[in-house]
Amino acid sequence: MARHGRGREQDGSGTPMVEIFGGIFALLLVLFLIMNLMTQASLVERLEAAKDEGLHRVGWGASGAGFVVLAFPQELRIVETGEVVRAGEICRAGSPFTRYTRRIYGAERQQLIFAILSGGVGTMAEARNCIMRVLPDRVLSIGWIIANDELLKSVALGDIPAFVQEAVAP
Repeated sequence: MARHGRGREQDGSGTPMVEIFGGIFALLLVLFLIMNLMTQASLVERLEAAKDEGLHRVGWGASGAGFVVLAFPQELRIVETGEVVRAGEICRAGSPFTRYTRRIYGAERQQLIFAILSGGVGTMAEARNCIMRVLPDRVLSIGWIIANDELLKSVALGDIPAFVQEAVAP
């Protein structure tokens, strides 16, 4: 019987340690799950924002950012706002393009990037000249790419908006 009593003392002295360890482990596990859920929600928010912003903004780290404008033969389309400006009206006072130009070039290290679709060189030139008239004393950086058939073939067709596909299709 003495032996049996000694066993209980050993069990009794080890039990609180196991319970404390188990409680701390459970608490840490719950904290880990909460932190994981919060981090995952934050990541999803950032990815959603980046996905939407990536349609119109090309960032290059601390060096700046470019904002995409599509140059069609008869119109200019501001991707970020979805506004369309007809050729010949691009530099009209108060036009969406002049407002957008002032906003983009009002910040440091930002520029417009023209995606020139087939026949859109004249529209892009009109817009470029407009930028120089609107901001005559400013050193400007203007980017452009030719969005021809070869470029569009390299992009998954499901990602190209219908208005771009229609403008490029022969």
